[in-house]
Formats: sequence, structure tokens, C-alpha cells
Amino acid sequence: MSQSRQLAAIMFTDIVGYTALMGNDEQKAFELIKINREIKKPVVEQFNGRWIKELGDGVMASFNTVSDAVNAAIKIQEDCNAINQFRLRIGIHQGEVVFESGDIFGDTVNIAARIQSAANPGTIYISESVQQNISNKNQFKTRFAKEETLKNVKEAVRMYEVVLSNAPTITEEVKPKSISRKSIAVLPFANMSSDPEQEYFSDGLTEEIISDLSGIKTLLVISRSSAMTFKGTQKKIKEIAGELNVRHILEGSVRKAGNNLRISAQLIDAESDSHLWSEKYNGTLEDIFDIQEKVSRSIVAALKIKLTGEEDKQISIRPIENVHAYECYLKARQEIFRASEDSMQNAFKLLQNGIELIGPNELLYATLGYANFFYHRFVNKTDRSYFFKAKEYAAKAFAINPDSPLAHVVEGWAYWSEGKLQASCNSMKNALRIDPNNSDALFGLAEVYLYAGKSSEAHVLSDKLLQIDPLTPFIHIMKASCFLDKNIADGLPYFEKGYAMDSQSPIGQWMLASAYFWCGENEKGFLLVDALEISLPDWPFTQHLSFLKNGLQGNKEKALEFAAKPELEVEAKNDHHFAFHLAEGYAVIDEKEKALDMLEYAMQIFFPYKFLSKNILLENIKGEERFKALMEIGRKKSEAFEI
Repeated sequence: MSQSRQLAAIMFTDIVGYTALMGNDEQKAFELIKINREIKKPVVEQFNGRWIKELGDGVMASFNTVSDAVNAAIKIQEDCNAINQFRLRIGIHQGEVVFESGDIFGDTVNIAARIQSAANPGTIYISESVQQNISNKNQFKTRFAKEETLKNVKEAVRMYEVVLSNAPTITEEVKPKSISRKSIAVLPFANMSSDPEQEYFSDGLTEEIISDLSGIKTLLVISRSSAMTFKGTQKKIKEIAGELNVRHILEGSVRKAGNNLRISAQLIDAESDSHLWSEKYNGTLEDIFDIQEKVSRSIVAALKIKLTGEEDKQISIRPIENVHAYECYLKARQEIFRASEDSMQNAFKLLQNGIELIGPNELLYATLGYANFFYHRFVNKTDRSYFFKAKEYAAKAFAINPDSPLAHVVEGWAYWSEGKLQASCNSMKNALRIDPNNSDALFGLAEVYLYAGKSSEAHVLSDKLLQIDPLTPFIHIMKASCFLDKNIADGLPYFEKGYAMDSQSPIGQWMLASAYFWCGENEKGFLLVDALEISLPDWPFTQHLSFLKNGLQGNKEKALEFAAKPELEVEAKNDHHFAFHLAEGYAVIDEKEKALDMLEYAMQIFFPYKFLSKNILLENIKGEERFKALMEIGRKKSEAFEI
């Protein structure tokens, strides 16, 4: 067979939500395929392209020039928007390909396909190589969309969106917001000490400055989790600011030798690339609180922010006066974020050491509460003693300071676990009253709203979370969940983005697989399940997906083998949301009573009745009187819930 290698622009297209449509209305789905072909084929020919093949609802085409490919994509989207029957995602990449027997092969093909998958509904995404080719052509307008590591692609891919003049408005999509003049990201302070073990100190200083600034209502402050993704980065300040959508960047370094400190910091206006303020501080460990306050106040002055009396007071507060107890706290925080059995036990010891040094302390008690809840929730769900310790330490923190924001968060999560959603809502609101940019409280309150079937309110909170914590995958999954009681397919791009940001995360794989099944895109879900069955076969969440996969494939006997795993019952007992997922599996295999038992248990604290009523996995039990009664109970609970 003859082969030829040449440079080509490869275009992939895909109909949004087609698989779900095929499951619901097969005849209409086939009609759309025909319309899809009738729109695209003449356009590809019009712009000198080669129609390579159809892949289900997708199309692959090649073009000799980038301009032809982009013009064809624009024309296709315009024609699609004109008939207003379906939406497309289009991706384009240019590179060397191999033509053989009417087909094409190579990395360029894979990258183009991945770019198409990453595009939002109704858009055209192009790679940087395409962008560079059309950047000097006035007829094309583009904007930077994102940078992601795509599946089976070694390097992260920068993607741009082609701006369409008549594109339809997608109301639920997060639009890039204009950059606020009062916005800042505090980058991780570099550890310049010879001892890498001193990393906890530079990270701690970063977190404390973020905490100081987060209490200022008029300042948008990027959260710790997103800021820490730039640790050790070589990216330029302007590029970082663009990714985070902020105007100002604080960067600095810490050198700690014994008891001596040298700290430098500089505030940069990323828009003009100018230094607004910089300073060096020399001192001892005992001076750290003064230095931290000076840095925070210098930022406030440089940004011309007028503090309220309460905000001024908060910056001055030193929750741990003793520097050695403060070191215990900083080290404990680092151990908590590592989230392993050993690291969590180290955190407990460090926090207790801090208390032994200075006695009862609000922040140490609240952090112990947070650590115990975190441990019970994510490391050891079967030992309830840690849950009760979390509540106990939160109460101790409140006894010292009733306005402890972290204690309010811990209390809120504890109420949430007990199914007391209204009380949880109030606790999270109290935390946000004191610390309006607290990402833990924002996430917790959004989760409560979703459990209570209040997705509109969760949408507002998830948008703020995307502003202050845009690089944390779970924030995008939270946003995706806000669409579940409306049009589930509209949330799918957020599930996919959350997964793409950390494709090695098992929980991200589990969530995306579940989302694909909710949308009827079973084949995509099966691929993720297959991967988890290889990497984590004994994980209860993998076993749940194996249960569901076999049920959807019609293998009831095999599905019941997975359903009988004792780990699943234990997980469901400790997690009402997981019980809901098991209800889906039992419904799929038509075990109605077991499905309804699980659903009834889940709905003790989880009652988004609109989503449950739309969920295609529950189709087999929707006609049951018991299901209808549960939905009515869910509706009443949701309507009684006070925002």
C-alpha cells in the first residue's frame, strides 16, 4: 500500500449529546446524522478539503491550509446554528500526517480529536500551531481558551477559541470575566534555605498571607489550592495572571537558617508588568508575625484598599503567638494536605504538641477538628471516633472564639454528615460572614445546596469558586453538578475539564464515568471503568462502577457479583450519596425493591428530586408508587429548605 507524508490541518467535529439522544429517540438521532452530513460535506469540498470518514456522529476531514480548515469550521458552525437543531464541538490541529488507503494516521490526528473533545458546545478550538498561522489574518478572531494535558499527548496543549460573530449564547457556560483591578494571586514563596525540610515554612507564609487577604471583601484572592499549582513554575507572571484571571501577583522567597530569617516579597501589576512594591525583611523567627502583617498591609496600601474596622482587626490578629507552636501548626497543615494514614497521624501529634506548648488555642483546636473530620471522611470512614473528635474540637474552638471561621466549617461538615442540611447551611454562612473568600466554606455551602435540590443557588457559589480557585479539578466537577437537575449534558464539559486537569485522579475518573452514564454515553463510561478495574480493582468506587457497567451491558449475574461485595455496603452505610449510586445500579438490573431501599436511605440527606426524576439510570423504578412517594417527600424537603 502506498503511503505519503505531508503537512495537513486536521478537523474533527462531534454532535453534543448525540449518544444520549440515540438512547432516547433513535429515529431522530439518525435524522440528525443525515442533516449533519448534508451540512458538512459541501462545506468541506467548498474549502478544498478532503472528507476522510465519519465516526458515528463525528466527522474527520483534512485541509491543505490552516485558513481553509478554519473557514470551513466557521461556515459549518454558522450553518448548524442557522437550523438550530443541534450543537457541535470542532477541533483543529496542524502537523505531519500519513495518508494511506484513503485514511490518515499520526499524532496530529490524535491531538485534533482531543482538542475537539475539550471544546465547549457550539465552539471551535484550535491548537497553538493553528493559532500562529492565522494570528496575522484579520478575518479571524481568536482568544486563549485553556492549556491542558490531553490523553496520550506528552506535552500540555494550549488551545484557542475561534470567535464566531453569530454564535448562540450558552447561558450556563462560565464566561471569562473582566479582570478586577482589586484581584491578586499569592504565589508560593520560594524556599531558599539549604534544607528542603524547611518547605513547610515558606508554604505556611504563603498560606497565612492568603488568609489575611481573603478576609477583605473588596479584594478577589486566589485560593491556596490554585496558587500552589504554580510552585516551582517557570511560567511568566503575565501568563500566570492570565490563567488565574487576576491583575496582581505577589511573589517572594524565604531563607531560614536556624532562628534567622530573610524574606523578600514583590507585588507586580501583571497588566503593565510593573513593580508596585517590593521589600526585603531580615529578622528572627520571633519576627515572623510582624513581617507577615507588614507584607499584607503593604499590599493593601499599594492596591489603595480601604479596610473596614473588622478587616483591619483581622490582619492584626495573631492566632498563635508562640513561634514554636506556630511551627507545629504549619507542619501539621502540610501533613494534612498529604492525606495519607501516616501523614494524618503526624498532623494529630504536631497539633497536640502545639497545645502542650501554649495551652488551649482556637486555631489549634479548629485545625484538630478539621484534621479529624478530614481523616474520617477521606482516610478511615469506619472509625466514627474521629468524627466525634472533630465535633469536640470545633466546640472547644468556639468556647475560645465563637467567630472561628474554621470551626464553623468543621461544624458545617459535621452537620452535613448527619443529614442536618439546614444547620450545615447556617454554619457555612457563618464562616463566609467572617471570611468571604473561604473556599472550604463556599464549596461546603454549594454541596449543601445541591443535596437540598437548590441548584440555582449552587450555580452562584460555584461561579465564585471558579473565580478564586480555577485550577482545582473538583471545583469544575462542582460546577458540572449544578446542571444535573436541568440539562445534564450541559454539565458534561465541566466534568470532562475536571478530569482533564488531573486525569490520574481516581475520584475524577469515577465522577466522569458516572456523568457519561447519566448522559447515555455508555461506551465512553465503559472505557474509564476498564481503566479503574486495572489500576484500582479493590476500590469500592471501582466495584460500584463495575456493578453498573455489567448491568448496563445486560450481564445481571456478573453485576450482582459486584453488588454483593461487602465493601459496597460499608461504603453506603457511611456515605448516603454512595447509597444513591448503588440505587442506580440496582434500578438498571431491575432489582426494584433493593433500588428503592437504597434510594430511600440516600434521601435521608440527599434529595435533589428534580435530578432523580430525570436520571435515566433510575428509569426502571420511576413507575413505582414508592418512587413517586419518595420524589414527593424530596420536593417537600427541598421547598422547606431555607436559603
